[in-house]
Amino acid sequence: MPRTTNKLKNTRRGNNEGSIFRRSSDGKWVGQISAGYRAEDGKPIRKYFYGNTREEVAHLVALEVATSPNKGTAVPQELIVKDFLHQWLTSFKVYEVSSRTMELYYSCERLHIVPVLGDIPVSSVTPIQIQTLLYQLQSEKQLSRRTISLVRSVLIQMYDYAIDLRLVDNNPARNARLPKQPRKPEEKEKVISIAQREALLKAAAEDEIMCPILTMLMLTGMRIGEVLALQWKHINFVAKTIDIRQSLTRELVFDEDGKTQKMVDVLGTTKTLTSQRTIQVPDLVLERLRRWMRYVATLKGGLDVLTPDGFVFVSTRTMQMRTYSGFRASYRHFLKRKGFENDGLNLHRYRHTYASMLLEQEVNPKVVQKLLGHRDVSTTLGIYTHVVPEVFSAVTAAVNEATNQLMAGNYAPKRNAAQIRQQLQQLDPLLSDDIEINLKFA
Repeated sequence: MPRTTNKLKNTRRGNNEGSIFRRSSDGKWVGQISAGYRAEDGKPIRKYFYGNTREEVAHLVALEVATSPNKGTAVPQELIVKDFLHQWLTSFKVYEVSSRTMELYYSCERLHIVPVLGDIPVSSVTPIQIQTLLYQLQSEKQLSRRTISLVRSVLIQMYDYAIDLRLVDNNPARNARLPKQPRKPEEKEKVISIAQREALLKAAAEDEIMCPILTMLMLTGMRIGEVLALQWKHINFVAKTIDIRQSLTRELVFDEDGKTQKMVDVLGTTKTLTSQRTIQVPDLVLERLRRWMRYVATLKGGLDVLTPDGFVFVSTRTMQMRTYSGFRASYRHFLKRKGFENDGLNLHRYRHTYASMLLEQEVNPKVVQKLLGHRDVSTTLGIYTHVVPEVFSAVTAAVNEATNQLMAGNYAPKRNAAQIRQQLQQLDPLLSDDIEINLKFA
């Protein structure tokens, strides 16, 4: 059990140790470390740090320890996990990942790590305590393997940072193993069925707004953020290509406790560097883009946005770029009007469907990776080391063929899911599982 102290009282410590305590006179937090000894009398030299919160002082102490000529001699024994973890998240990690990822990190901190390990000194946590936490998350909370893995990852990264600051000598989280979990069947299909693909494309053709957007989602594999951020200069109707260079994302704004306050739409770069790509698109996409262009030209102010820098999918009311929330609302109304509201057709399923259609049409899996802009599939599909430009022309032909079949109502995959998995497993026994995971979380 960790030793408990009265945080309002100053607790004496031995030489070369630090402490963080709350001053009873005014409630200020104080950090104290030993910075060596005076040459004249051998008495210790102490440095003090002050702040309004424990987090502020912990940060100052950690930085002093990291930059001190005598690194590692001043270890603040009262630096507990909840303070150090929050300081690491808010001062460092927040600048490395997206706001969506930070939301997951804050959730792990608040719901899973702090309730169990929060009051234990950073230097006192053991591998057994972390392993016990992971098992509790599975057996008591019945969390998914993905969430438990994220909790472990957060602890590993936090302790790596603590090692860099010389606060601890080793990382107790690295030896903790993920509990084994039986695989559960997916509750929802990730790929839109063939019948639904045909029905959706036909239904979209009757809706001016949904027609070009849903066609692009299903037949190009673009993310919805990439579609909404598209400008006319990114489309080459002659070469039949689209340049994907930016994306609309939803950034979360957090308060000091890591709780989400609001979400704002931000136009920025794509999800990863590999997401910046040029893709060839089937004829139906270009046809429906031209139809959308003619429609926008008839609207008030429409000609003003039909410029190279104009956004393709503007709001027909404001002539401004469509927002996430605005489009999702329109999409929900469309599904309800057309009788699809109970089919679980979230927007990312179109991307999974596009990947599935390419594999069904015997397209090289490496090409699928390139077209979707995946970052990590190169590891699992490393046996394909080169993709020549001519291959992409074959992709366009394959998608055109699949599109014509869908529109005619006689779509026929050249391979089914079982055959795809069998071929992948012949290439690499682990390949089919890896591509499934990467497509799921891409």
